[in-house]
Amino acid sequence: MSNLVSLDLLEDELSAVVQAGRYKSKRELIGHALEVLLMANPHLRLKTAVELYRRGKATLSRCAEIAGLEFEAFKEQLAEKNVPILVDETPEEIRASAERIHKLREKT
Repeated sequence: MSNLVSLDLLEDELSAVVQAGRYKSKRELIGHALEVLLMANPHLRLKTAVELYRRGKATLSRCAEIAGLEFEAFKEQLAEKNVPILVDETPEEIRASAERIHKLREKT
């Protein structure tokens, strides 16, 4: 069975999906595709969140949200992977992220 997406035609396929009307832009389409990929692969989701945090590209609470973990559980994952934890958010930001995680879990 051949792949549904051809890397040789990737740009054309992205443009065709956008023109089909579901997405406003290639960026929006790619964002949705990545979201579906991460939701379907919890292990990849966690590894992605850890890497984003390690690189300093996202906050601790945002990475916990990406990983689909509670704040403290994500901190434990970082500790297990020997990733230093920096306190970079206010308690209000942490609570808001925890609320978003709860809402995301209710959807699945």
